[in-house]
Amino acid sequence: MFYQQPPVGNPVVLSGSRDPACRLDRCFSPYHGTFYVSGTAALAAALIAAKKRKPVERPEVVLPAYGCPDLISAASFAGLRPVLVDLERNRPWVDLQQLPAKLTDSTVGIVAVDLFGISERFRILRELASSRDILLIEDSAQAFPNGGESSFWQGDLVVISFGRGKPVSLLGGGAVLSRDQQLRDLLPAPEEQVFKGWPSSAMYRLKAGLYNRMISPHLYWAPQGLPFLHLGETRYHPLTDLGAMDATRLALLPANIDAYRRQPRDTYHWLRASFQDLGSDEAGLVDLPKSTGTPIDRRLLRYPLLVAPATRHSLFHALRRAGLGPSLMYPVILPEISGVQRLLEKQGPFPQARSFAERILTLPTHSRVSDRNLCAMRDLIIRQING
Repeated sequence: MFYQQPPVGNPVVLSGSRDPACRLDRCFSPYHGTFYVSGTAALAAALIAAKKRKPVERPEVVLPAYGCPDLISAASFAGLRPVLVDLERNRPWVDLQQLPAKLTDSTVGIVAVDLFGISERFRILRELASSRDILLIEDSAQAFPNGGESSFWQGDLVVISFGRGKPVSLLGGGAVLSRDQQLRDLLPAPEEQVFKGWPSSAMYRLKAGLYNRMISPHLYWAPQGLPFLHLGETRYHPLTDLGAMDATRLALLPANIDAYRRQPRDTYHWLRASFQDLGSDEAGLVDLPKSTGTPIDRRLLRYPLLVAPATRHSLFHALRRAGLGPSLMYPVILPEISGVQRLLEKQGPFPQARSFAERILTLPTHSRVSDRNLCAMRDLIIRQING
């Protein structure tokens, strides 16, 4: 009970880097960043740019049917109708067979999500988007490069989140990255925020310092047991503004990117090797990084597996009792999330996305996961899968 790994959560670095090479203007080269108050606001800004680029009477954006409800919040704020596409079987990708039929003269953008850090198939999506004069927006809220990966991001616009539990976390903030100056000029200007009350920098550092303490596996059980914090819950929150990212987070961003890139990647290699002979599309467990051909040096926010629903239930609770930080991610498809149904005009059904939601189980990969944790995860999973 008194030891619980959080499902995600690298600590926030609260001091700036002394390395002169670690500067904000170099963090995203050759992209240029426009910074907003949240990842949701950044996605809304990218969608507004897509709408400006291709003016139509009733603009639409294509989204995967499984994902974070912030996708819908951003589309609603931007004034776009969300059009959902089912997933491919046993994959975190949109179904390429169904996608062309979802594109109309009103489509201004496709949002491709790097779920868990696994890349979508951008070469194919780009060809399709280019042939229809549609903007390809990469939702990279769950993915961030290790460094030196020139082709990591491939969207026309790339959206990043620095929220709680993201690869580079500042407990808030987001960015839209662009190479094309014309596209960058279409982005709405972030609205400067006026903070009233205790100085914002001091308040932020207090909040981040508390967060760093509470994500310790020896303390995380405490906030996890407080239902009013809604930790791990999937909730719909309407977006209200396109505020600017504050100066304190901007100043700390380069140091946090540097800390993220310096973390060892042994966790990913270890988990990949653990399930090498266990997972297949036909067996009771699908190792998604392996089945999608994700490079072994790719850093993942979570390690995702697909497990039969009955097994997933018992496995999740066994892992949680052992304090190993499992997660069920988004429990239902987008049309079934409370507050979202009315915005989706009864779209569906989406059988593959539903199957994905019923079977997904993720394991933590953050910097505080120990070798002992990894061995315990492997042993529990193999025991459950093999019966």
